Amino acid sequence: MTRQFNQRAIGAIADRGLQQALKVATGRFGDLRQTAFESTAAPLALRAKAREIRRRTFENLDKHLNNLFESLDQIGVHVHAAPDADAAHQIILDIARRHGVKSAVKSKSMASEEIHLNRALEDAGITPFETDLGEWILQIAGETPSHLVAPALHKTREQIAALFAEKFDPNIGDAPEDLTAIARAKLREEFLRAGMGISGVNFAVAETGTLCLVTNEGNGRMVTTLPKVHVALMGVEKVVPTIDEALTLLAVLPRSATGQKLSSYFTMVTGPRRPDETDGPEEMHLVILDNGRSRHLGGPFHEAFYCIRCGACQNACPVFQTVGGHAYDSVYGGPIGSILSPMLRGLDVSGDLPAASSLCGACQEACPVFVDIPRMLIEMREARVAQKKIPLTERLAFRLGGMAMRSPMMWELGLKMLPWLTKPFTREGKIARLPGPLGAWTRGRELPAPAEKSFRARWRERQRGQVKKTAPTPQPEPSNQNGGGDEVVQRARVALQMAGGATHALPDPPPGPLPEVEIADPTERFRKELEAVGGYAYSPASIQEAKKIVLDLARRWPGQPVAVSENLPLPVADWMKKENFEVIPPPPPGEDGRERIAQAGLGITDTSWAIAETGTLVLLSQSHRPRLFSLLPEVHLALVPQKRIVRHLSSLGPRIHGALTIDENVGATPPSCVNLITGASRSADIGLILVQGVHGPKEVHAIIVREDLQTGTGADPGAAVTSDDTSSPFSFEEE
Repeated sequence: MTRQFNQRAIGAIADRGLQQALKVATGRFGDLRQTAFESTAAPLALRAKAREIRRRTFENLDKHLNNLFESLDQIGVHVHAAPDADAAHQIILDIARRHGVKSAVKSKSMASEEIHLNRALEDAGITPFETDLGEWILQIAGETPSHLVAPALHKTREQIAALFAEKFDPNIGDAPEDLTAIARAKLREEFLRAGMGISGVNFAVAETGTLCLVTNEGNGRMVTTLPKVHVALMGVEKVVPTIDEALTLLAVLPRSATGQKLSSYFTMVTGPRRPDETDGPEEMHLVILDNGRSRHLGGPFHEAFYCIRCGACQNACPVFQTVGGHAYDSVYGGPIGSILSPMLRGLDVSGDLPAASSLCGACQEACPVFVDIPRMLIEMREARVAQKKIPLTERLAFRLGGMAMRSPMMWELGLKMLPWLTKPFTREGKIARLPGPLGAWTRGRELPAPAEKSFRARWRERQRGQVKKTAPTPQPEPSNQNGGGDEVVQRARVALQMAGGATHALPDPPPGPLPEVEIADPTERFRKELEAVGGYAYSPASIQEAKKIVLDLARRWPGQPVAVSENLPLPVADWMKKENFEVIPPPPPGEDGRERIAQAGLGITDTSWAIAETGTLVLLSQSHRPRLFSLLPEVHLALVPQKRIVRHLSSLGPRIHGALTIDENVGATPPSCVNLITGASRSADIGLILVQGVHGPKEVHAIIVREDLQTGTGADPGAAVTSDDTSSPFSFEEE
């Protein structure tokens, strides 16, 4: 490795604050990941299916890209191809200039970090605001991300508190809730007035042109809803053929990244807002970034594109756990970054990174799609050697070692000389230090002294009878206490599966549908799961009880209006008006009423569906159900008709596909956005302490409405066109 990497690594190891942050964070993420996969019916089968999706996608990437471009064109999204960073800058700046943009809000995007987009915006006189809490902290500090998922992982709570005290309030203290409240207040203003929203893309669904964002804080929803112009930036590797396959990848991404069954928000944006919708961007662009990717398609490092950017390999890697992300001097750090960075930046710039690995294989074991990172690290090292990108002394040393290994005589001679050569440096059976560059081996590890006689020499002596024979030590009989060898092997296999790990051979994807966890009572399971993520669920036995729940929530925010959707299954607006609450109804199309909605203490909506397995609310953007009603108020209350609760995430695919492809001639309009909401907005970017209410609602409540309590006003406008097909987008029958 080059001296530069060594210097950065030495500095990271000496940083006690960094070491503390790395130890706590990577260990905790690893534990959460294991627990999250244990909640699935078949962890290995799920991961094998996810890998197969990625493999098949890249076998026909040109076809899926063409499908994506056609779908985007049909829904009114402008598509731009950017061969490199400069081209991407120019495209985004041209869009901004046409619309007179002075400030832009950005959700977390590693692609934008890759091309240094913020610097280009600032140079053009446009102020960018990072809105992910971790990214915003780093923007204030003038630093770069150190982790794919937790960008400020390297900063302790005390360091963040000191930064906020310097920049905002000298008396702020170090409570994560207070620090987060500052970010919420300051960035809310920027969301409301920004002319452009810039986001990344986790998955781009080819069949519908849907761009998917996985977030926890609510900033992704803000960025894709409030500004008049939305620009999404993605590499070609983010393409996924179908909605069903995107949901399969969603099932492994949050589990691998943060140990959640689902992130707080899975936002599926399908074009700009429709004519009858009240909110959402008026114009939408997608910038497809190459920046060196295309030259590796079909090559030896092609498999690196299977990566879904969960960061699990970073959390599992002993090198990353020791030196952190900044030592890699790249936005893509850790094991996958040691491949991606040389691919995108070249061996001249990042060729030392593949050597920053012990090749232990922990990265592949942790990867949700089993990317063979160790193989590619070795091949990247081979490419570096072939191009003579390593120092001459290192090449000569390895060449000499190779010659010795190919010559038994030289090897034997070396083994005989080694004990004598190292004797001056040996203390109590250990080599305490080595001279010159070799000293790096002994500064951070113990090195045992070489044996005076090699194994081969001892074996020859034994064969010649020069070693005294001793009676063999009696061995105990094999115990059958645990049921014999077959049972032990079976238990080991079960343990591996529960841990989410794999043997050296990759598991085969299941031929049919994935096994699912059994859910006997979807209503009770939904309630339990929502409460597990910090939400509140109610099952009122009467209209009077439901009314009391709603009014008690509204009274927590005296003097503040209540945003109430239309077509609800309960007459909530009437209850509010009789209690003299100011009710904000859905505004007319094109008038989102953001300023007034932002003042609401409570936002009330119905739901399109709810998922029992994860406690998730599913909201389609429609004229009677604005996106902002579930986003801007302090608290979100959802009314969930019991019949709209489905058991599993996988059963949502046909429903969403049907909603996004419904024929407008039958009287229903496809939504421009589908939001999967699992609990309140949240973040643990400050000291890994979970705080609710970052940018979205601080609390999420759900009232499960039995069919006998409904007023008859809650039928979705599309319900009349569905007949009895339970896979229809507007069919709400329980599975």
